[in-house]
Amino acid sequence: MNPISEFVVGPGYLARGFNLLTERSLRRYVIVPIAVNVILIAALISLLGWQVNDWLNTWLAGLPGWLAWLENVLWWIVMVLFALAFCYFFTVIANLIASPFNGMLSARVERLATGRAPESGMNLAGEMWDGLAGELRRLRYYASRALVLALISLLLLFIPLANLAIAPLWFVFGAFMLAFEYLDQPMANRGMVFDDKMQHLYARGWRHLGFGSAVTLATAIPLANLIVMPAAVIGATLLYIETEGPASTTTPTVHNAP
Repeated sequence: MNPISEFVVGPGYLARGFNLLTERSLRRYVIVPIAVNVILIAALISLLGWQVNDWLNTWLAGLPGWLAWLENVLWWIVMVLFALAFCYFFTVIANLIASPFNGMLSARVERLATGRAPESGMNLAGEMWDGLAGELRRLRYYASRALVLALISLLLLFIPLANLAIAPLWFVFGAFMLAFEYLDQPMANRGMVFDDKMQHLYARGWRHLGFGSAVTLATAIPLANLIVMPAAVIGATLLYIETEGPASTTTPTVHNAP
């Protein structure tokens, strides 16, 4: 498939994740991630959400006169970057808290789809430690690339028209990292090491970018962001097993309660 065809396939997996949220056998694994989302979103909005615009206006008011022409551009760039940062860091924190439950949800989805549960070869304590170590390594990977992108953004900021590329660059970067965040669940359930995970991500990069883009946009939508985490875990699991998993993989049949 060409890059465009690969990209447009990705969002469909998130849609399938939302459709399976009401599957009876998954409900008990979905409740905790949703509860974590509700609590975190309420806390973050209480702490930051209502003050962002005031902070931004205060900061822009302090710009020197020779940068006045940048004010409108900066306002939009900073607002978009703040929204992307909120989506990514909210997801990282929520996944870190709900990681054991997300891992169980992913394993349950795979059993539903293939009839077989993944095997990591580790005991529960080992899986929990591996999950924490993996999260820290992902954060280190993210931070190093984010620093490079921040330097590039700083250079582009003072170049007319080119500075309009800053927000799209951060969107693409954040979308890929969110794809990594959720695809890590089915990969970790197999005991994959970090380098193998990265190899898988880049092998179908456009498809994963499409999935991550859909997750990023859904996370920014009020109410939808309350249930996006379990939907993304389900979608990422289906994405992984249908891309890399056994040939016998099938789409799970939904059996909703009457």
